[in-house]
Amino acid sequence: MLPDPHAAHEPHPWIDLTPDQVLDKLVHELYAPVSALGSEVDRLASGAFEDDDLLELLDHIRENVNALGRLVVTLKLYTSERVRGAEAAQE
Repeated sequence: MLPDPHAAHEPHPWIDLTPDQVLDKLVHELYAPVSALGSEVDRLASGAFEDDDLLELLDHIRENVNALGRLVVTLKLYTSERVRGAEAAQE
């Protein structure tokens, strides 16, 4: 879920994590949607689905692409907050 731009600024939930912890979290969060996308694309490529299942399969692909998109937004916000924090520390 994207943050509300009108809400008071709250620190990013990852901001207190070390870079290694953030990487561990990313690997964990990336695994499920990437794995599912691989399986779903394999099913599409092999034709191993009934015609009636195509829309459902495409919905699953869209859900996983959306999950990856949210993760990219989360990572971008985390990176931006780290940069702002580093710049504030230098002042």
